[in-house]
Amino acid sequence: MAETMYKYGKLPHYPHMMPADVAIWERFIDAFPGAYDACQYDVKVGTVPGFVEGAEHTHEQAQAPLYLRKIDVVAYKAEQIDIIELKPNASMSSIGQVNGYRILFVRDFNPPVKPKAIVITDRYDFDTAHAAAEQDVVMVQV
Repeated sequence: MAETMYKYGKLPHYPHMMPADVAIWERFIDAFPGAYDACQYDVKVGTVPGFVEGAEHTHEQAQAPLYLRKIDVVAYKAEQIDIIELKPNASMSSIGQVNGYRILFVRDFNPPVKPKAIVITDRYDFDTAHAAAEQDVVMVQV
């Protein structure tokens, strides 16, 4: 995993994070200042399509990272690993996305523990909360 490891806390810039996601993440940091020790941002998981992976041209090879999925935050606290997606107005699709990212992270990096899947959001509805609980996804509203 080539992504930089950052000390948990507010940063002047978060790699590839949109302003609405930054607002949610920084509210979470304010609300839970000791939640993690370290974080990685924009963590790439998934498989590059064969037509790109086997490309002979440099510009096609340079496109490979564009085909990968990107986890908003991978957060670490002692032996705990959390796969975090930041979602304004989280919906049921957020559950599938973070679960898929957790599966790919385990496949790609073989971590020593099973990561938790977490969606941090500004709002979600009752049905989304129910579905998340059934899928072992933690919903956090900030």
